[in-house]
Amino acid sequence: MSTNTDHTFSNQHLEGNLKNHSVRSVGFTVSAQGLKLLFQVISITVLARLLQPEDFGLVAMVTVFTGLALAFMEGGLSMATIQRPHITHEQVSNLFWTNVGLGFLLGLIYIAASPLVALIYGEDRIIEIMCALSLFFLIGGLSVQHEAILKRQMNFKALAVIEVVANLVGVCVAISMAWYGFGYWSLVGQQIATITVMSIMRWLAARWTPGWISRGSGVRSLLGFGMNLTGANFVGYFATNITPFGIGLVGGAQPLGLYDRAFKLTSIPSKQLLPPVFNVFQSALARVAEDEHRLRSAIISLAGKIALTTVFVTLVMVVTADWLVAILLGDGWDDAVILFQLLATFSVVEPITTFIAISLVSIGESKALLKWKIITFFILLVFVAVGSVWGVMGIVIAYAISGFFIRMPLFLLYSTRFLPITIFDHLRALVPSLLIGLITGLLLYALRLVYEPQNPVYALLVFSTLGAALYLFFSLSIRRTRLDIVELLGYVRTSLGYPRA
Repeated sequence: MSTNTDHTFSNQHLEGNLKNHSVRSVGFTVSAQGLKLLFQVISITVLARLLQPEDFGLVAMVTVFTGLALAFMEGGLSMATIQRPHITHEQVSNLFWTNVGLGFLLGLIYIAASPLVALIYGEDRIIEIMCALSLFFLIGGLSVQHEAILKRQMNFKALAVIEVVANLVGVCVAISMAWYGFGYWSLVGQQIATITVMSIMRWLAARWTPGWISRGSGVRSLLGFGMNLTGANFVGYFATNITPFGIGLVGGAQPLGLYDRAFKLTSIPSKQLLPPVFNVFQSALARVAEDEHRLRSAIISLAGKIALTTVFVTLVMVVTADWLVAILLGDGWDDAVILFQLLATFSVVEPITTFIAISLVSIGESKALLKWKIITFFILLVFVAVGSVWGVMGIVIAYAISGFFIRMPLFLLYSTRFLPITIFDHLRALVPSLLIGLITGLLLYALRLVYEPQNPVYALLVFSTLGAALYLFFSLSIRRTRLDIVELLGYVRTSLGYPRA
């Protein structure tokens, strides 16, 4: 038992080849996310035609509280397993039972809280939705540590397969249920089916069976780390969901449904494509956390590449918003276009701030992250409260403006107190891509003034291609971004199994 469990939690196989292992892990992850993105687009496109905005709005009302509870279910304990250089079978077993207990407790709380949530929104159907979704926590808590073990081993190939299969099953369940007239229940079924398949496959892939709860395993420090990280996730999720909560209160289910679809589309890069890649980065940064020089070099290099890719996606979404909405959502969603543009403008912020957050966690600074989340919560609370005076649109504008001009700059400055980087390092990594994106976006908007194709698919294809050409041209003109492109191409070769040039 001892030898097998020691092997399960060992990461010695990563030493000396961490960079190549990370690059190949990103390759698996990106491939999987490409498939997940395809499933997401199919799901959004098909379900938007089978369901009503009100259906999405009803589930979105509940999702605010679902995500809040998920932050507690995980308890920061998966990262405790990943981040520590050495960990034992007994410690992980104790963390496993903690996650199971948290999942069971949250399921009960979720059911008990459903009448109150229904009263807040004035919508009785929320009670039955929340009772059904309580299963999500019961099932999810059973595989938190199995996922953490796979991440600790950097077995992202297995994680990628799990994500793809689970999401495919979830999408098939949702579309099938919607086709047969189950309405908003199809969205509930999607979430339960996805987490069930995911949990089963994590157990099979990790090949680890937890032991019973034991005393004297030295788990207290891990729980302390997890508590700080849970607090940060809790406050952060609460801050993020102030906006949809405010929209639901001010405007009701219809505008919240429009916001939900616009947010889902604009957040595909940051919520669907990047998180699994960030999981690779987080595991890799944790392995070099004690080497200040390597850590600084890795953070600056990765931040520049994240900005380079996400800025391009953002500018395309902003410029082509009306065509994207017409293609993906169909008729009856015109009111979502302006929301889509505002949220797309903000979408460049989240990947950057999320990367800085995982950098803090990778070096064990979960307490510092908690303090910042509390600060950003109050900033956002003030902006959304002021914006609500002008209704739903005022709330969305306040959310976007505070993120780009207040919360992101302050977080970059705050992070320099804990990470081995300066504000100049941040600017050097981010500013070139932001300027290139701004120039490219203005040129594309100028072109739209004189050339406006009528077919949305053709228009999207033309402007995306032209945008890519302009963005690449300007990027190659600046040494910093040119080097990032060369390195990215090298990473692609490595991920495909070819030697670096």
